[in-house]
Parts: sequence; structure tokens; C-alpha cells
Amino acid sequence: MKKTFLFFLTTFFLSTNSFAIPKQIQEVNYFSSLRANETNVRSGPGQNYPIKFTFKLRAIPVRVINEYDNWNEIEDFEGQSGWVTQSLLTKKRMLLVRITKSFTNMHSKPSEKSRVIYRLENNVIGDYLKCVDNWCALKVENKKGWVAKADLFGDDSN
Repeated sequence: MKKTFLFFLTTFFLSTNSFAIPKQIQEVNYFSSLRANETNVRSGPGQNYPIKFTFKLRAIPVRVINEYDNWNEIEDFEGQSGWVTQSLLTKKRMLLVRITKSFTNMHSKPSEKSRVIYRLENNVIGDYLKCVDNWCALKVENKKGWVAKADLFGDDSN
């Protein structure tokens, strides 16, 4: 009788979360983009943490630097960081034009000497296609072209 009771008691405690291994923050380093038109960024991984700031635009590329449970710590193009729930991120890669000059050229080929397709202003967002050497291919308004990697945020080698 005692052995049966101890067996059931042990089984009960092992099946509850009282002995669960605590979750750890996992360091990562990859790009993602914002899924929603409005994304609250919090000071910690949970709804109970205060909102630090809010993005008011979808598709902004962000670097995921840590993961905890279903929360990701992100870093934006200005170096600000905070936590968002995984459901507010998408794996779709985007690129963001980040320049101090008036515009940057989007070329037909990965060369300064190639034809200019568009002149892109700061903060233009495009679909990531690929990066080669010092150039990244992106799609903006159904036009595909190449932009100097130094003028973009959202590529692993920046």
C-alpha cells in the first residue's frame, strides 16, 4: 500500500510543472520582419512588461537577437531593442534603405555602371531576394534591382 501511494505521489509530482526545467534565454542572430501594422515592443518577454515603443508599420526588418519561450528580443535599424511575441514576426526577409544622402540608386545589375531603375529614398522597404559581394537584390513595387549593401539594413553581413 505504501509503495503504491509513493508511486502515485511521485507520478503526480513529475507530471505537474512543479519540477519543470526553467526556460533559458537562447541567443540567436537572424533577420525577420514585422507582421502587423502596429507592433508593441516590450522591455521584457511577457505581457506584464511595459511597452518601450511601438512600430506603426508592417514589414520593417528586425534582427532577432534572443528567444525565450514564444517571445523574441529584436533589434531595429537604429539599434533599439526590446521583446515582441513570435506571432508578430514573420520569417519573410525584407530590406530597409538606410542612408544619410537624398537617395540611393537601384541598378539593373550589381554594378554602379549598370542602368538605374529607381532612386530610393531613406526608409524604403523592399523584398529581400539575395546578396552577392557588396550588393543586394531586392524587389520594390514589382521592380527587381540591385542596391549597394552599405545602404541597406536587413542583411546578415551588414
